Amino acid sequence: MMNILLDGLDFNESWAYNTLKNIIKPEYKICVIPFAFHEDWIKNEAEWEKSYNKITGEHYKNIAAPFYTYGIEDNNITLINYFTDNSESAKAKINSADIVFFTGGFPDKIMSRLSELGLINTVENHSGIIMGWSAGAMMQCSQYYISPDKDYPEFIYEKGLRCIDNFAVEVHYKNTDSQNKSIEKYIIENGKMVYTTQQKSAIIVDGENISLLGNAKVYQI
Repeated sequence: MMNILLDGLDFNESWAYNTLKNIIKPEYKICVIPFAFHEDWIKNEAEWEKSYNKITGEHYKNIAAPFYTYGIEDNNITLINYFTDNSESAKAKINSADIVFFTGGFPDKIMSRLSELGLINTVENHSGIIMGWSAGAMMQCSQYYISPDKDYPEFIYEKGLRCIDNFAVEVHYKNTDSQNKSIEKYIIENGKMVYTTQQKSAIIVDGENISLLGNAKVYQI
């Protein structure tokens, strides 16, 4: 398994392309798991369809666009629909994909929906590539934390996928006091590293090898 942690959907740009073109192949099948939405954003199947249908869905267009740069076409992109897929159909989509892709939003909601559909083991045992941006990057770490912001009033630890054990990631890093205090709390309490990402950032984890692209950095206390 390889893990790719992104800050945003800009991984088709030149800062990333020359590296990722050797990883993301035109024939690859992508399974998008858009489970990071807040229930205030998408309440039912009709609203999900409006956001994620392949013809007019704005969210779908934004997710698919960077993959087009790598030669991947719409017919090789599948989405798991939280409102219509069941555990078996979702597992089949994951198992037939070369890349499992998690969206941004709320990382704890991704994990709770994966658990609800019994998909955590399936994802953790996937032999291909797991990618995600923002929330979809954070929850690839087995224990991640959330810095206080407008959505989360206080620092919290959460359980993520058992993919990455030796670090956590601070996405959308802006060098704020709140972020820095949260990062240092995590480092001191866990004895592990934190990588920061902002626009034009990717972290590639391939076994023991970690590569930082663009603006991804190791946080130094």
